[in-house]
Amino acid sequence: MKQLDAEELCASLPSGRTLFTYGKDWYAVSLLRMGLRHASLQTIKQTPMGRLLEKPRLKAWLGSLGKKSPGAGDLDMLWPDECETYRLTLGLFDGWAQTSRNRNAWNIVLQLNLNEQDARMMDHRFPNRNDDPFERSWHPIHEGKHRTLAWARIDLDWESGEALIEEIQNDRLREVRSLVDRIRRERLTTVPFRCGQVVDATFVLRYWDERLRLSRLWWDEAMLCAAIVFIVEELGIRKIFYHSPLSGGRLKGDGAEDAPKSIYTDLPRRFCFEKTAEIPSFLKPRRKLRPGLWMHRLCL
Repeated sequence: MKQLDAEELCASLPSGRTLFTYGKDWYAVSLLRMGLRHASLQTIKQTPMGRLLEKPRLKAWLGSLGKKSPGAGDLDMLWPDECETYRLTLGLFDGWAQTSRNRNAWNIVLQLNLNEQDARMMDHRFPNRNDDPFERSWHPIHEGKHRTLAWARIDLDWESGEALIEEIQNDRLREVRSLVDRIRRERLTTVPFRCGQVVDATFVLRYWDERLRLSRLWWDEAMLCAAIVFIVEELGIRKIFYHSPLSGGRLKGDGAEDAPKSIYTDLPRRFCFEKTAEIPSFLKPRRKLRPGLWMHRLCL
């Protein structure tokens, strides 16, 4: 996107607190709800999204309705056994690297931020936000009170009605996990951070085992699910592309080929993305496809 288009898009969307609740495998419910707004359950069963109905709880619950053709509203009565509520915010990414169009392209960034309980815990330990050792300030994180768990970078084109999820990523879990492994391996009682602070190892372990217990189980699912819901329900775009390791390395470059493979293989497969040789039409004038290049595509 061009800078002005990205800025206008962010300015036009609702402001204020936006909550997003997620539980394990909850993407299946979210995708099925969106699918049922445009097709019957019987039709969905014949598509790649039919795999969603294999989730045991979803299958049992749909059976308990006693309906041959449940609607999207019927799913509103279903709720996860254990969940976390996040706060969503929007930011901008200025395209200095790892954008598929060119180095002058801009992305909008959907940020999945932790909640009030996390904010109180972190503010007590790190009253100066700049001293937070679990995030990288040069990444597109939320600068407000609530720390960013993960983010998704998104490019889109209104004319073609297509969106491309450039990446999903997190710093916080990776940074905390690295420290936890070191604490346990070296039996540390204190941990020196790169910002010059020294923090009790017990705080790091408690933060990992208690505060991040649920988020570390499903952060990738929650982030991709939030991005898809945002693209479909807020932007009204129903054709979504998502990089594969091949397309990410070819079209983005600058280290994109080193991204965790499961994020760009296993995760989109779970979300019923299809493997395709097609790429977003807004990339075609600038990019040449090489043999064997493929991406993921989801149409809702």
